[in-house]
Amino acid sequence: MKILALRGENLASLQSQFEIDFAGGRLGDAGLFAITGKTGAGKSTLLDAICLALFDRIPRLQSNKKNDAEIGRDDDDNRIKANDVRSILSRGKGEGFAEVDFVANDGSYWRAHWHVRRARGRAEGKIQAAEQWLENIETGQRFAGKKQELQAEIENLIGLSFDQFRRAVMLPQGEFAAFLKAGADERAALLERMTGGEIYGRLSIAAHERAKDEKLKLTQLQGKLGDIALLTDEEREALNAQLATAREQASYQRQKLELLKQHQEVLVNAEKLTHRIGESEQQLEQAKQAQQLAEPRYRQLNQYEQALPARGDFTLLSQAQQQVIKWQQILQSTTAELTAKQQQQGQWQIQVEQSQQQLTQKQQAFSELEPKLKQAASIEQKRDGLQQQSLELQQQLASLNKELTTQRDQLVNHQQQQQTAQSQLQQVTTALMQAQGVKALAEQQNAIKDNISQYQQAQNQINQLQADIKQRETTLATVTEQLSQLDKQLAVLAQKKQQLTEQITKHDLTALEQLQDQERQHYAAYQQLGGKLKESLFGLDKWHGLLQQRDKFQLQQQGLVNSIASSEQRLAILVPELLKLDAQLKEVEFQLNQSRAVMSLTDYREQLVEGEPCPLCGAAEHPYQQHNPQVDSIINQQQQRLQQLAQQRQDTHTEQHQLTQSIAQDKQRQIELEQEILGLNNTIQGLVDQQQSHWTDLMAVDLDAITLAEIVLATDSDLAQLSHYQANWSQALDGAQAQMQQIKAQGEQRKVLIEEVKKQQHHLQQLTEQEAEHKEHGYLLTQQQTQAQEQLNAFTTQVNNLQNVVAERQQALMAIYGNDIWLNALAQQGTAGFIADLELQIHQYQANVEQQLRLEKQLTELAPVLATLTNSVQNGEQQINEITAKVTRLVKEQQACWQQRIELIGEQPLDTIERSAKADIDTQLQQCQQRQTQLNQLAEVIAAELTKQQNATQQLAESELTQQKLSQVWQTWLEKLALTEAELTELLSKDDAWLQQERSELKQLEQAVSQGETIVKERQQAQLDYQPTIDLATQWFNEHNIGDDTSAQQQLFTQWQTEKAQLDDQVFQLRQRLEQGVQAEKQAGDLRTALATQQTQTELWMEMSDLIGSATGNKFRTLAQGLTLQQLVINANEHLYELAPRYALQPVPGSPLALQVIDHDMGDEVRSVESLSGGESFLVSLSLALALASLAADTRQLGSLFIDEGFGTLDPDSLEMALACLDALQADGRQIGVISHVGTLVERIGVQVAVEAQGGGRSRIEIKG
Repeated sequence: MKILALRGENLASLQSQFEIDFAGGRLGDAGLFAITGKTGAGKSTLLDAICLALFDRIPRLQSNKKNDAEIGRDDDDNRIKANDVRSILSRGKGEGFAEVDFVANDGSYWRAHWHVRRARGRAEGKIQAAEQWLENIETGQRFAGKKQELQAEIENLIGLSFDQFRRAVMLPQGEFAAFLKAGADERAALLERMTGGEIYGRLSIAAHERAKDEKLKLTQLQGKLGDIALLTDEEREALNAQLATAREQASYQRQKLELLKQHQEVLVNAEKLTHRIGESEQQLEQAKQAQQLAEPRYRQLNQYEQALPARGDFTLLSQAQQQVIKWQQILQSTTAELTAKQQQQGQWQIQVEQSQQQLTQKQQAFSELEPKLKQAASIEQKRDGLQQQSLELQQQLASLNKELTTQRDQLVNHQQQQQTAQSQLQQVTTALMQAQGVKALAEQQNAIKDNISQYQQAQNQINQLQADIKQRETTLATVTEQLSQLDKQLAVLAQKKQQLTEQITKHDLTALEQLQDQERQHYAAYQQLGGKLKESLFGLDKWHGLLQQRDKFQLQQQGLVNSIASSEQRLAILVPELLKLDAQLKEVEFQLNQSRAVMSLTDYREQLVEGEPCPLCGAAEHPYQQHNPQVDSIINQQQQRLQQLAQQRQDTHTEQHQLTQSIAQDKQRQIELEQEILGLNNTIQGLVDQQQSHWTDLMAVDLDAITLAEIVLATDSDLAQLSHYQANWSQALDGAQAQMQQIKAQGEQRKVLIEEVKKQQHHLQQLTEQEAEHKEHGYLLTQQQTQAQEQLNAFTTQVNNLQNVVAERQQALMAIYGNDIWLNALAQQGTAGFIADLELQIHQYQANVEQQLRLEKQLTELAPVLATLTNSVQNGEQQINEITAKVTRLVKEQQACWQQRIELIGEQPLDTIERSAKADIDTQLQQCQQRQTQLNQLAEVIAAELTKQQNATQQLAESELTQQKLSQVWQTWLEKLALTEAELTELLSKDDAWLQQERSELKQLEQAVSQGETIVKERQQAQLDYQPTIDLATQWFNEHNIGDDTSAQQQLFTQWQTEKAQLDDQVFQLRQRLEQGVQAEKQAGDLRTALATQQTQTELWMEMSDLIGSATGNKFRTLAQGLTLQQLVINANEHLYELAPRYALQPVPGSPLALQVIDHDMGDEVRSVESLSGGESFLVSLSLALALASLAADTRQLGSLFIDEGFGTLDPDSLEMALACLDALQADGRQIGVISHVGTLVERIGVQVAVEAQGGGRSRIEIKG
């Protein structure tokens, strides 16, 4: 991994955009370079920018709780935390970025970009979240993913995490300096932080905790195994025998219950069969009566069917009459349209002639204009040359005027400065003469301030104490008054307590509450009755709706029967009509083909010559050579007739298809209605069964105010019975609600009385508490009275002492000023104002002296400058006058040319004049062509209208002839049927829907009678078939001494069901005990297996805990740190041999985390690291840092290395050796940047990245060397 380039903008002091190319240019050639600059210029900001672009983090802004405070001014709404990396954005800037190009471990080239901005890019906007992206430089493809995924990809590319990067690429010199001189515990913590060894402590703690958890699991398994109770063989056999006996008894009881339920259902079904036979006989009688009443409808249907064949002729007659009216209207509109078009043709012919005349006039005018345009162009060319010369002179004149204005301004400015300086000098001299007394006060300034401060402080304290004295006097008076008021309040409270006690004893609160509870129970009883009545009324309403819905479905079913019959009759009529239409259609198609055959001789007609005989007919005249309108008209009529017949056949087919579908749909709907009627009957039966329990509950109600009728409802109850019970139950519901309202009203009154008594008791308690509070308050007021009197006496003594201090300070100030003028000034201005005024007078006097010297020097310097500016202004004015005269002459010549051009052709531009004239000619030409085209099109329209008029006349004649023929046929039908026209028209006005409906309804009447007879027979036969089953049920009840009473049967069923439930519960308990025994044996086996597995696991982790585990994590941490330190010392000695061969590092024997130094020049003497000098400590620290970089990089090749400060402690020889070591590192392919202030180091390193401060917190970057 190697850093190739760094770019950025608005990062701390680096506000200008910068780019540092580490791979190319001088930096790339050098390999070793220095980063120089003053303190605070922004050298370390370059390293921060690299980390920002790659990791969105900065080494010196670590994420810890010590730096989580928000920084900024009090009025700043955009404050951020101190450890937020976005704080690197330059103040007053809207956005900033950092960008790094680098080579990944796999040799690919990448660019990492970090960007931060404020809202809307404004400096005062709220700072936004930072953004990052990663781009492959070779392919231009950006990495797509979230921020965490982006960080993971960067770490994968460079092979280093953030902590490893800052240790391996940016050497932590300060940490290793502290590492050398630290104690054992502190050195362990530093080593862990620098090498990232925190994981060893966590592993040690994790091993300890895991061993403890595994041991706990083993103990828990052992306890569970001991808690399991197993069955003996004798207990298991006894339970199995008991279970077999209980199962036999339960099976016998279950059979008895099933037989009882089956025989009960048999008797219920017998009653239902009897009821249904009576119901079907009633329905049969109703169907026969309806059939007798429909006799007139049968006669009308027969008459309609006889007249039905005349419907086709009636329809054709109506259509013929409509055709006559239609063609009359078409002929009238066509004639009017033809007349209008002929008039329009004459008008347009006149417009065409006028347009041609206007075109000729405009072409002649343009021929006269062309010579004038050429002459005007020559004049304009001359005028443009004069204008160019004038423009150049004016530019020169403007430049001279600008320069002259600047010189004049400078002259006036310097003159004003001279006058101002002279005036200020005079004022300052006068002020100094008047302020001679201030000079004496300046010498005793400190003494005046001290005396004034003490005087004013004492005076303020006196004022404050006097205010406190008045406050204490007021407090004494207030407390005395409060004590008097408190005694009066206590007397009033005692009187109120006596009155409340008398009122409370008048009512018995316990009796009132008992009566209230009794009334609540009555209210609940009525409320329960109301709920049951509502439920029963709801069931009756639902029953009523189901009966109505069933009647509706039965009517719909009868209507469908009639509709199917009508549709089938109509289908029988449509078949001959279709055959007739097919024959007519074939005949019309034959005639149309014959006419088209005549028209197909078009090619031969084009070869005929006028006057020569035709090869086919021999005629010498050929009227249809060009146009044959009569044949066209015939073909059009035949095509219309063909389309009319095809449409009629299509309509008939459609009607036939619709009738077929309608019959199928009606039959399907019949099946659905039968299912729905059967479902309604089942629903009614279920509703009656469901309501039985509600009716039983209603009959059990025993309330004096409510009377209910005896319930005798059943499945076959009619609407009248339902209405009777609805009225009775609605009346009972109203009575229950009235009782509830009465109880509620009385309860509300009683509740008010109870609450009033409770309020009086509560008020009495409050008065007692207030009395105690008032007594407590009186005690506190007495204490306040005593305390206030003592404070009043102390304040009076302090005032007397402070008045003595005021008198002493006043005498001292009188001695300094010589009078009491200071006292008046102090009273008016206050202490701060007095001191400020004194300092202002002294400061003004000193400033005036300095200003006097400065003004005298300024006047001396202004004299020669004024003389030079005066000469420059005079010369400039002379040049301006000469150029102005030349410009005036050129302007006059331009005006003369322009006047000549206006006289010739006017002021408009030549291109505009020529373009306008040509456009007029083109427009006029287009208008002529357009009007001629419109005239031709109108002629074609007139010819078409003539043809349309002839066709309409012929069609009208044919339609009138057809109408006459059909009228004769209609008269024949009237005579044949012996009906008047009105009677026949009324019959034929009835549509097929009426016919189908009438047939369907009459057929339904017939089917109702037939179906009724069938149902009566079927139900009577079903009763005969079911009689043996009824006899068996009756015999079973007699054998078991069970009567016909339904309630007694239900009680017996409940008793048997209870006995069966007890036996089932006994079976369940026995089976559960046996199952628990089996589960216990299985669980014991599983626990023994788990216990063996857990024993192995526990032993493994206990051994692991003994090796590396500890509660604090020290065991494995110490071991790992000792090994890490040994490897670090080996690598450090390799670098130290090159930096300082005299020394070598070595761990202290017996103390793996302690270090000592071997001094080879002193006979391998062992030295303490504390004995190293500053330069020696830096060299050893540098070797440790380079060793850490090697460890952090592991097997990864790092091409970049940055070393921060630390070279200032080295002597020239050591510095030279350190640089030689760095040269050797960069010779191996590494690029090394050194941040330092040391001049010798900077001179030794040829290439520098200079960070130069420009003032105002801004810096710029420059590559030097």
